[in-house]
Amino acid sequence: MKSPKPPQTLHAPEVEVIERLQVVIYLSKTTSAFPELEMRTCESYARSFGWDVSLTVVDDDTETPPDRRPKLQVALQRLKDKQAGAILVPSRATISPIDGEYDEFARQVEKAGGFLQVAPR
Repeated sequence: MKSPKPPQTLHAPEVEVIERLQVVIYLSKTTSAFPELEMRTCESYARSFGWDVSLTVVDDDTETPPDRRPKLQVALQRLKDKQAGAILVPSRATISPIDGEYDEFARQVEKAGGFLQVAPR
């Protein structure tokens, strides 16, 4: 979403509006409890870089490979649609504990024009 430009005057040069990076927080729910700590960690990390969280996704499906998880694909689609520039996760295992699956999903994110970021604890 592009911010409107401020009005131009004779006394002030035109100001360029800088848009903040929009990120999607993707969390996996491994127990029946809501992943509150992981969400707060990701939100804090995003704030520290001046990023805006445009969507938070909490997924119950942790056993299915990343390419077959509908909620993870929603997060990826936000990047493809240019509504976000990154997916922020609390750990690599949130995407997949298998390095090859994680790396393949990271390539898909980069192909969509974004990046996958792990928020350190």
